[in-house]
Amino acid sequence: MVHHAAQAYDAGGNTGAEANMAKMLASEASWAAGNAALDTHGGFGFAAEYDIERKLRETRLYQVAPINNNLVLAFVAEKCLGLPKSY
Repeated sequence: MVHHAAQAYDAGGNTGAEANMAKMLASEASWAAGNAALDTHGGFGFAAEYDIERKLRETRLYQVAPINNNLVLAFVAEKCLGLPKSY
């Protein structure tokens, strides 16, 4: 998705939807990887020595900053799918 957005940008196209979708996919993949790491380490995943809890906090940040994933979904629904504004 990132490569597609970059190619569209280089071609002079409007890449708002592609960039938003790439951000959302990356944040969801990061969250899933953090959860898998926590599941793998079990209770030790919360110990500061293993840095899993820090990575999980950081990966949660990607879902809310710089723009919340719910706003990404609203943008895609309105601009790509033609649905009415939901906010």
